[in-house]
Amino acid sequence: MKKITNNKSLFIRCDEKTYELAHKLAESESRSLNKQIIYMINKTAKENNIKLDEKASGLGLLVQAKKQES
Repeated sequence: MKKITNNKSLFIRCDEKTYELAHKLAESESRSLNKQIIYMINKTAKENNIKLDEKASGLGLLVQAKKQES
C-alpha cells in the first residue's frame, strides 16, 4: 500500500450491524478497520476502472470512469 503523504479524513456513519461486519472483515484480513476500508475503496475503484484525473489537484480532483462494454 502506498504511503499517504497528504492525509484527508473520511467519516462513515453506519448501523451497529454494519460496524460489526466491518470489524470482522478487517480482522479476517489482518488489517485495521481504517486500512481495510482504504483497501476496499482502492480495490473496488480498480475493479471498476475508476481513476483520478492526474491533472487535477486538491479539492478539484475529478473522478472519471470508463464506460464498460456490455
